[in-house]
Amino acid sequence: MTRGPEADTRAGRDGHEGAPQTDDPTTKALLDALARSGLPEGVRIWVSAALWGEEALEALLRGEHLPEILPSGPPGPPPGRVRRAYLTGIRVQGFRGIGRPADLTFSPGPGLTVIVGRNGSGKSSFAEAAEAALTGRNPRWDAMPTGWRDGWRNLHYDERTEATVDIHIAGDSGPTRISRRWTGESVRSARGEVVHPGGEVSPLRTLDWGENLVRYRPFLSYDELGRTVTGRAAELYDTLTALLGLTGLAEAERRLAKVCDGLVRRRDRPSRELRTLLDALSASGDPRAVQAVNLLSAPSMDLEALRRVAADDGPSDPALHVVLRRLRRLSVPERTLIADVVNELRGAAMELAMAAGSKGDHAHGVVQLLEQALEHHKRHPTETTCPTCSATGALGADWVRRANAQLRALRPQAATASAAYERAEAARDQARFLLSPAPSWLPPESELGQVWALWESGTTIEDLGELAEHIESVGRKLRSAAVSARRDASERLEDPTDGWGELADRLSGWLDDAQEAVAASETLGAAEAALNWLAEHARGVRAERLGPVAAQAEQVWFRLRQERHIDLQGMRLIGRGARRRVEVDVAVDGVDDQTSAPGLLSQGEFQALALSICLPRALVEGNPFGFLLLDDPVQAMDTETVEGLAAVLAEVGRHRQLIVFTHDTRLSDALRRLGLPADIRTINRDAMSNVWLAEGTS
Repeated sequence: MTRGPEADTRAGRDGHEGAPQTDDPTTKALLDALARSGLPEGVRIWVSAALWGEEALEALLRGEHLPEILPSGPPGPPPGRVRRAYLTGIRVQGFRGIGRPADLTFSPGPGLTVIVGRNGSGKSSFAEAAEAALTGRNPRWDAMPTGWRDGWRNLHYDERTEATVDIHIAGDSGPTRISRRWTGESVRSARGEVVHPGGEVSPLRTLDWGENLVRYRPFLSYDELGRTVTGRAAELYDTLTALLGLTGLAEAERRLAKVCDGLVRRRDRPSRELRTLLDALSASGDPRAVQAVNLLSAPSMDLEALRRVAADDGPSDPALHVVLRRLRRLSVPERTLIADVVNELRGAAMELAMAAGSKGDHAHGVVQLLEQALEHHKRHPTETTCPTCSATGALGADWVRRANAQLRALRPQAATASAAYERAEAARDQARFLLSPAPSWLPPESELGQVWALWESGTTIEDLGELAEHIESVGRKLRSAAVSARRDASERLEDPTDGWGELADRLSGWLDDAQEAVAASETLGAAEAALNWLAEHARGVRAERLGPVAAQAEQVWFRLRQERHIDLQGMRLIGRGARRRVEVDVAVDGVDDQTSAPGLLSQGEFQALALSICLPRALVEGNPFGFLLLDDPVQAMDTETVEGLAAVLAEVGRHRQLIVFTHDTRLSDALRRLGLPADIRTINRDAMSNVWLAEGTS
């Protein structure tokens, strides 16, 4: 548990973001309500973490312990009276439409000042210069093209470019001067400083106005009025949330909603991805995939059994794995060897063809016959009967002498033919060696096994030409099938599981998600309960804080609408995150479906509606700026609305310092005609950017 300063100490020790300021009224009220809520501690801690920040929520998601933030004690004394700041002067030189130094002076305190001038007279230059002096920027610049941003310096004055604002802060002995001087080419190159009433100089940040300038924003231009109603829905929401001091509460709700959305996605992810996983597993023939499908489809899913299946990363068929390893190393006859054997067969066949039917071929046949007969007689010397013609006494020593003599005479004649026959036999032997049988381990039903069987069948071919053709054509097929088989084996050996490895990884990932889903489901209940409580509390606080502003907006609208039958019935801050918006209820008589009523408003009515929403922020308690600069709020309004605006501005001027820049003389005319108090001045500008004022009051 932490209270007050202890929270910061412990936050630093645990490495989390600093604890929220429990003395902030909004946070204090929330913590008080949380302490009285009766919610379990496991739910309250989620609200506390949302106040701490995103790091604290992430720590809770990791299961780390976080201290609960408790109210820091009884409420302290109410804050002192706000020391409001009022403008006493604006001095501009070398900036946009203003060349030589030009001044506007004001009485410090409530009142309405209207500065009227035609377009291009320098009105907006004063308004933008004042904002630039205080904030260093202007929203209008962000929307401008590069050419405008590069040409922001005045063309007729090349000396110092500077904007100075004199402000009187209640209780100070003199004015505080805030100035910015531009030294570079960029419109954002200005350097600012503050001269305090005592004469000391310090950087602008020492005023500590940064957050308040955003929260209460004492500037309002025509462009901003247009965006208020027709711009991004979140822009007005953020403006009002900051104005009401609810930014921290809105951020806490957004953070917690983001966590709940993430938990819901984690909880539902396995269910969303199960069908895809089942389809992938069903498409595999691996027995482990079949087992996984059965386990995933069971009424009660056994996650541990699925883990064991996913962890089995061995080959699905060990015997096939051995075959694949042998295939990867398998060699077949090289292309050059096949070509050599084919060429030799064809050469031998050609020589045989040339020798066929010649005397040498006949002599070769006789030589072979005699040699076989002599060999037979040598093995059977006692036999004298001829084994072919059965002539008795035909064989003997005398026959042997005659046969050898005949051989000696025929062999020279048979030499060429004999060489052809010997070459043919040698070529046939080479072919037989080449046509070796397939390895015993090669599956005969495989493509390579079938091609190899065809290759081996060439051993039965006697004709040398046919044999050469067989070796050449089938050899190409054999080599192609072998290359394909080796490549396939290498690829399959890279994943010895034959595709199961990838499926096992997917299954493991899904199981991790399933385990996270169980944890997310257990966590989600407390987080959603915290979010529901926080959202309900935030709705109440928003309604309470927005009520006075909405009531003032309705009063302003009532004055502006004149005779129109259009009612502003309320405003609500709704939604969060990207869906946050301000819902403005506008009812038009005669429209049954009031949700379409805003679409019936004219541009001038939109302008009046935007003023109704924006003007009350100047009257919010706690606003340290007693002034509001309005630049061209009259555009697109008709005369009746302008008269209503004059009355509204005069009323606001009773409580705040209003400075209005306008080109429309109808506003000053209405103020005079209605006899309303206002300091009306006319601004003029010549061709050399010299700007001066003519004063007139009514």
